[in-house]
Amino acid sequence: MGIHHGAILRILRDDGPQSRAELARRTALSPTALTHLTAQLLRDGIVTEFTQIAAGGAPIGRPAVDLALVPDAHHVVGVHIGAGTIHAAITDLKASAKKLSSFHFDTATIEPATVIAKVARMVDDLIRKTGADRSKILGMGLGVPGPVDVKRRRNLLSINYDWKNVAFADELEAALRMPVVVEHNVSAMALAESRYGIGREASALLYIYLRTGLGAGLVVDGKPFRPGGYGAVELGHIQVVEHGARCACGSTGCLETFLSERALSRAAGIEIPHPKRLLAAVEKHTEAWNAAIRHLTTAIASATNLLNPDLIVFGGHLAEAPESFIDAIRAGVPPRVLPPMRDMLRFERSSIGPGAGAIGGAAVALDHLFYSGAPR
Repeated sequence: MGIHHGAILRILRDDGPQSRAELARRTALSPTALTHLTAQLLRDGIVTEFTQIAAGGAPIGRPAVDLALVPDAHHVVGVHIGAGTIHAAITDLKASAKKLSSFHFDTATIEPATVIAKVARMVDDLIRKTGADRSKILGMGLGVPGPVDVKRRRNLLSINYDWKNVAFADELEAALRMPVVVEHNVSAMALAESRYGIGREASALLYIYLRTGLGAGLVVDGKPFRPGGYGAVELGHIQVVEHGARCACGSTGCLETFLSERALSRAAGIEIPHPKRLLAAVEKHTEAWNAAIRHLTTAIASATNLLNPDLIVFGGHLAEAPESFIDAIRAGVPPRVLPPMRDMLRFERSSIGPGAGAIGGAAVALDHLFYSGAPR
């Protein structure tokens, strides 16, 4: 495979079946080169030919033959490590999950080696249960809590775990005998939403995810935004109150001191971990509810003025929030951003559904190990 194969595959992924003539035009390849490249993809079983039949019966003359992606030609593994949770999935080439698996653990006592061993067992179990052919699995995308190194091999820092410089890719490649790509977990979910969800037409998508903390990921023109090369957009650590409560990051008055599972559960009298329908419970507590809306509005307005997204997607607890919460954000943000952005800004709930974090990991693997045209 090469970069031209990747270009062809991305078109078939995003826009469906295409004629060879149309693929040649869109990739700026000569018809001869296009024919040679697609012949290899056909031999490998990655694309297939089919005949377009015109409505009303068989066409007159030679029928058009299009090329289409074969989603089940290969699979990838996607894994999401959150605060106290691991989600894993095996997906096809369009990030459609064959099977999902989840595991909860105590963040206070777990070590990186234990998490790595658990991930390896979960992946082996998924492969066994799905009957997936290991030779057809391209590799794994792993979403981790916190920034990663430029080479996508290590989790540089995780505040909730107090982890530093964890070599996830090296360890998991040795355990599973497949390539592994590491990405900030919310950035991975943003990529999945941009590639396979509600954000496919957005020029800049900001994905905001609330679970233990509040994180964000940004995709611009189809490419993950990785400030400083590390890939984390730390929306939860925007200071919204001067001299506020101490945050886990060491600063004070961060958004996470108002909008996190711990802060919201305390306000609603919910026993943590893993609260369900969290914001619906908080709605009964006016002070906490209003503070969450007010401070999230401030943070989103600040991020919008800096980053210019045209679509903001809510994930985690925010995706499950009452409509009144989303409506308040929709009403509160536009007046606080520059006029050109007010008319184009949209707010939507995540469309990925259960296992969004694992699908995010799969999206990362697909981008790096398949649609890039990377050699296998």
